[in-house]
Amino acid sequence: MKVRSPIGDLPFEVRAVRREGAEIVVDGELGAWRSQVRMGAGDVPMLARALRGPLVAAAAVGVVLVAIARRR
Repeated sequence: MKVRSPIGDLPFEVRAVRREGAEIVVDGELGAWRSQVRMGAGDVPMLARALRGPLVAAAAVGVVLVAIARRR
């Protein structure tokens, strides 16, 4: 993965993913720095907006597959 920043593109290497209380924590290295990405319930609306297109497409495919399965 790469993170684009004002100082340039930095590689982000995921080292671990874990659950910590109500959060999902991604440990990694951003360039030379150890980093963490923490996602909690409050981040769900933002993630849903960012993933809206792919989620709508996946739901449409699911509806079509269910319709085909019911016709058989």
